[in-house]
Amino acid sequence: MLTEGHSPRLESIPPLRQRSTFGAVEITRGCGRGCQFCSVARRDGKSDPLEHILGNVRTQAAEGADLALLVTEELFLYERGPRFAANVPATQRLFESVAAVQGIECIGLTHGTVARIVAQAEMIPELQLAVDRSVHNHPAATRSGHRYQCLFIGIETGSVRLFKEFMKGKGYPFRPEQWPDVVLKGMEILNRNNWFPFCTWILGLPGETPLDTRQSLDLLHALKDAKWYVVPTRFVPLEDTRMQKREGAKLFQLTELQREFFFTCWRHNLDFFHRAKSAHLVYNMGIPLYYYFLSRRLFGKAMKYPLLRRGHFPERILKHKLYLDFTGKRAPQYSVPEFVPIPEHFARPSLPII
Repeated sequence: MLTEGHSPRLESIPPLRQRSTFGAVEITRGCGRGCQFCSVARRDGKSDPLEHILGNVRTQAAEGADLALLVTEELFLYERGPRFAANVPATQRLFESVAAVQGIECIGLTHGTVARIVAQAEMIPELQLAVDRSVHNHPAATRSGHRYQCLFIGIETGSVRLFKEFMKGKGYPFRPEQWPDVVLKGMEILNRNNWFPFCTWILGLPGETPLDTRQSLDLLHALKDAKWYVVPTRFVPLEDTRMQKREGAKLFQLTELQREFFFTCWRHNLDFFHRAKSAHLVYNMGIPLYYYFLSRRLFGKAMKYPLLRRGHFPERILKHKLYLDFTGKRAPQYSVPEFVPIPEHFARPSLPII
């Protein structure tokens, strides 16, 4: 088992010898932001040398891969500068070098953090090659071929209290109290540049109260028109984390507010990504049948109205039964800020990035 703050020496990592699934090639290891539910966050971020990465990409291409999936716990830590500053020239050089490998047509990405996107908003337009070489497309994208790039981003909660307790390093260089603004501004920056992220959100963090869940619902509602995919997950205590001995969230113990959050997420996902209206109709017709014949027996009557929202039941009725009001008569609690200031004590100039 690895101890906190330690990871294998980069020179001990062997090169790939055969093609991997999805052309996966590791570019960094570790993160160092310290989220208590994540083991990777306990290890300092390190970058693989560019030639090592390119050698692995060439191995993929030699066996027929046309996609290079760049695997990282935090894209913006690649060859990072001081104080978690993203090294944009190095990341551009990485993308260009990978795209230049014969046989590689597309570039895929894994994880990144929204705080760094907001702190260095100018870098996303400078990484446009990642969009132009993406495998993803959607009618809402404005690039040639309606291409968009995907990035896995952990939002995890809309509660400032829970954020401060379990993951405050995720928001650096911003204060925990700025987290909702950071999420909204980061999403606006990404969407404007044809990055449609895949986001996770944790339900049932230890000590979560109805107020915490309502704050998550408020932030989710403010993101209702975003171009993204959101996956609500139950808290699971993972090994080698600071929370490995905490109790996990049980499906049957989810509150009515948490169930509303869960099904509202999937309502947003299907509205944005499922383009066939006929499929929507089939799903919507199946929801009442699922509730009356199975769901209420397994999970109780508290599932009824959250499920009906997922099935596009008229909101003029649901607004009296659920927390969020989709009729438009009540404005979201949050809105996208014009600017998210970095606190003065975090805003000291960094050393230049070479």
